[in-house]
Amino acid sequence: MVKIQNVEITEKDILIVPCGQKHFELVKYFINKFELDNRELKAEEFLVAVSGNELLGFGRIREYADCSELCSLGIVEPYRFKHIGTELSKALINKAKSELYLVCIIPSFFERLDFSVVNEYPSALADKLSYCIGSLAVPEEYCVMKLQNA
Repeated sequence: MVKIQNVEITEKDILIVPCGQKHFELVKYFINKFELDNRELKAEEFLVAVSGNELLGFGRIREYADCSELCSLGIVEPYRFKHIGTELSKALINKAKSELYLVCIIPSFFERLDFSVVNEYPSALADKLSYCIGSLAVPEEYCVMKLQNA
């Protein structure tokens, strides 16, 4: 468990913990609401940020044969811009078992966490990029990033 200190959203501690079945239904709801990758969701792939029983955010590590992927990262609206996404991302980085990649539209957020845009990546990420471009249409451009100095 990771405690996030000095986040002024509540008097309670914020914890980052493995996703249990209770929170998994909410995670799936928010993944659809935020239009994130909702393919092959498994509770054990997720970490959640919680305060008491309240879900604040979530993220996922998918493991492939040749890499790991950080994906489906979302923070519930009232809790955005309070460093929860950063702390959740750090915990997810620690959960990854191999070289870590992601597909995103906000590279500046992940550059602070030592990710860099790359042009060469495993086929699983090529598939993910194609899926995002074809199914999760947004005005921003998608890019693939890799964690450096892992």
